[in-house]
Amino acid sequence: MDEDKLRAVRERMWFYEFELPDGSYTRCDLPENVRPVHDTRRRYLLNVIQQHVTNSRDLTAIDLASHEGYFTVELAKHFSFVRGFEIRPESLAAAQLISDALGLNNVEFTGADLENMEFDEKLRADFVLLYGLIYHLESPIRVLRLASQLSRRHILVETQVFPYDVTGRIEDGSYHRQRAVEGVFALAPDYPLAREGGSTELALVPSLNTLLFLLRTFGFHNLRVIEPGPDDYEQFRRGSRVVVYGSK
Repeated sequence: MDEDKLRAVRERMWFYEFELPDGSYTRCDLPENVRPVHDTRRRYLLNVIQQHVTNSRDLTAIDLASHEGYFTVELAKHFSFVRGFEIRPESLAAAQLISDALGLNNVEFTGADLENMEFDEKLRADFVLLYGLIYHLESPIRVLRLASQLSRRHILVETQVFPYDVTGRIEDGSYHRQRAVEGVFALAPDYPLAREGGSTELALVPSLNTLLFLLRTFGFHNLRVIEPGPDDYEQFRRGSRVVVYGSK
């Protein structure tokens, strides 16, 4: 462990509560009532790895929108190598700091605007994590397509959702020619200048059936919506936030 970097970690204010080698935790400025969202997310991730990913130690992973590296660190405990992609330089620096302080040598962080990032075959991994991003995006379909291309086998997506599944038919040229409606996006303002916002001032928040349709379209034939438990964060219990696992 790098004691100087551990000291810097302890002095910094974080979005996450990282557990440090001595059993203490980083200082966190997230409100107490919201912090359980990270515990629930982490528990879902661990359960999915345990139940669906065989021999994870021989596989690689990607953490899209890796933020301060909280879930990258968790992935590094289970996969041979993890690459995090993040748009904000300050978050990249924080992720590198905590990784160095914890002595992790199987992680790498890359700066990237996922809404404009091009697919690169060389970056593909066995497992792709996409937590807490879709509902901040102006182009969520493009990023879901990218995430699906980067995944060889597994994907785990967490997002807030528009709470109503909409289906039906929409006219296409005339009344006699119609297409199926597979879901909707809710248009919402976003906050690109804030630490947790997206890259633009607009976001399209999907309904659950939209998310499932897109993942199926992009090649994930086995999909599972994680059922919340009684102790999970309240948004999961109410269905306003969901986690979906998919495999090819």
